[in-house]
Amino acid sequence: MVAVVVWVASDNTGDKSGRIVFSSVSHKENMQPVMEKPRYQGVDVHNQPYTIIAERAVQQDANTVTLETLNADMTQQNGKWLALNAASGVLNMQTKQLALAGGVNLFADGGYEFRTDHAHVDIQKGDASGDAHIEGQGPPGTLTADSFSANSHEHVIRFNGSVRMTLYP
Repeated sequence: MVAVVVWVASDNTGDKSGRIVFSSVSHKENMQPVMEKPRYQGVDVHNQPYTIIAERAVQQDANTVTLETLNADMTQQNGKWLALNAASGVLNMQTKQLALAGGVNLFADGGYEFRTDHAHVDIQKGDASGDAHIEGQGPPGTLTADSFSANSHEHVIRFNGSVRMTLYP
């Protein structure tokens, strides 16, 4: 745990830094550090701030943290926001990759909501993707698809496979 804190403090300097804030650390029986209420903050490659908050985190190794009951949000350069929650996730601190599982819900500015079983987020690039069924709704109607990919910088979500959309009149 000390190595991760030192690494984050030394390797993440300047405006594009990330940081971890936690309220308490305990150890499981197998001596893995457990963080209660951890908070990970940073900015992506497009200088958009993001925050990841979890109920609990368990450090698996020097770069990998398993998260339970997590919430994340990002404010885009245009002022719009994205938020998501998931039952669990695995965060690689070095590559800034986040694998989400156990039901993922994405909420976007403008009244959009999407649900899928699992997803992958590249925090640094601001990209997300999932190869599981996705369904959602928004002001124009409802949508289901076999998979998706999203790019927050381009403000584009692509739905793939069998896509079905119902537009409201």
